[in-house]
Amino acid sequence: MNSILRVRRLPSASFRLNQQGFGLIEVLVALLILAIGLLGMASLQSTGMQMTSETQARTQAILLADDLIERARANLDNLDQYSVDAGDPPDCDTGFTIDNGDVADDDLADWRNALSCLLPGGDGDVEIDGEVITVLVTWNVREDNEDLDDGELELEVEL
Repeated sequence: MNSILRVRRLPSASFRLNQQGFGLIEVLVALLILAIGLLGMASLQSTGMQMTSETQARTQAILLADDLIERARANLDNLDQYSVDAGDPPDCDTGFTIDNGDVADDDLADWRNALSCLLPGGDGDVEIDGEVITVLVTWNVREDNEDLDDGELELEVEL
């Protein structure tokens, strides 16, 4: 009988020593890539939240400008009384009540209080030219960040 002896060679000890730590390097590179990806996601989330806040303020400004235009449209006989210049933004008065004096004055006082309560540093300017009313609403986008521009919205409507 012929028997064949097969011998399998094991890698030499020097070959195995050269390979030690290679898996660790792969893990560290994977962690680095993961960390960069997570930082990118955090940046996107932060930017998204900031844009949402700015969009919410702009939407509120549109609703408030439309509110004043509709109030003026309901009181066309006294349209000229709705003209007001922006000044120092009024303080928010959560206990605001209308004094039931003049309708236009009550509308403007209620509107300016709503501006100050619903928008940070909110103020408004209303110009009347014939039957055209122009409403300018301004607010501070972020009071704690001086790098951002303030918000501004201007609506012009012919009544």
